[in-house]
Amino acid sequence: MGRRTIHIFNPGHEFALAENKSYVTLPRAAQQLQNDLAFLPALWAKADDFVLVNHAHYAQIPSDLHPYVKCSNFITPSEISSLPLDDVQFEPWGWDKPLCQQLILLLAEKSERLLPSEDALDVLRKMSSRQWAARYLLPTIVMQNNNLVGWAHAFDHVQDILAVMDNASQNSPYQFVLKAPWSSSGRGLRYVDVHGEGITEHLKGWIKNVIRRQGCVMLEPFYQKVCDFGMEFYAHNNSDVSYMGLSLFNTTNGIYTGNCLASEREKIKLITKHVGVECLETIRQQIQSVMRIQLHGNYVGPFGVDMMALPDGKVHPCVELNLRRTMGHVALNISKKIAEPGMMRIIFQSGHYALHITHDDKVLLL
Repeated sequence: MGRRTIHIFNPGHEFALAENKSYVTLPRAAQQLQNDLAFLPALWAKADDFVLVNHAHYAQIPSDLHPYVKCSNFITPSEISSLPLDDVQFEPWGWDKPLCQQLILLLAEKSERLLPSEDALDVLRKMSSRQWAARYLLPTIVMQNNNLVGWAHAFDHVQDILAVMDNASQNSPYQFVLKAPWSSSGRGLRYVDVHGEGITEHLKGWIKNVIRRQGCVMLEPFYQKVCDFGMEFYAHNNSDVSYMGLSLFNTTNGIYTGNCLASEREKIKLITKHVGVECLETIRQQIQSVMRIQLHGNYVGPFGVDMMALPDGKVHPCVELNLRRTMGHVALNISKKIAEPGMMRIIFQSGHYALHITHDDKVLLL
């Protein structure tokens, strides 16, 4: 029998990367999401794995999700020391300093063998930034095909950003998007209409604050998208990078709302209404080629790349690089266990977050 895995859902991962401290207080929404969906790893964990939850109260799988779950071994932090730690490994949603600090306190002398080093965490944080993807991944993909577009540049002075935005065209409702190097889904973004509201003092203050806290601000053009999609991968110990599948997902104001549940064949049929098969293959191959080299010795685990289909068959092939597990990975796992297409959504109702799965052939008409 192989090593047993202790899975951890820590959706405040990007916030932790942005703060870059060993101790952080997550925003209330992130704390609640972590607790309400603490069971989430049970959807992909093996039967003899463990899922770490902050309190036994959160060790509950909603009854409607039971058909998709094999693992029901929940443990709390106080119970970790009772496990045979020589035969386990940790697999969080994403690695960051606060999570490692929490585990160091629980594991004591065994933490060095089971957790990434501080140097490794620093490398992962750097590679998880939008600045890294804009430099090492996006341009390498874009140069492969005339239907691939996109650029993003890092600026550490407000005046340099303003100089670029002064040359904006007037052909779209927004011309630019400003992004913090590290931020979670839909947050840390500002859409800029240079010819409308313009560059307000409030926006200048936001830019200066991001530069002060994170070192720079990312500037990229605004694109009118047709739909969001992504590709999910897994980086192995031997430097190989496996393609896991397509992710077709929905966002509202940049915030994730749900994933299509369907076979790879059905998803390809959907996305090729907007993107050529050859273009998809080029993107996939190039991501694997680049990340095989860049991740070797630095990261083992799941990751995903978010993309946008644009009008006229154009594609932005790297809107975000998520060097962690993603909801796209979760959707891929659930899709293997369903007989008909559907949707997976995270909803907030009655003061709590919940994961809902619905089955509807109409999702294939999107």
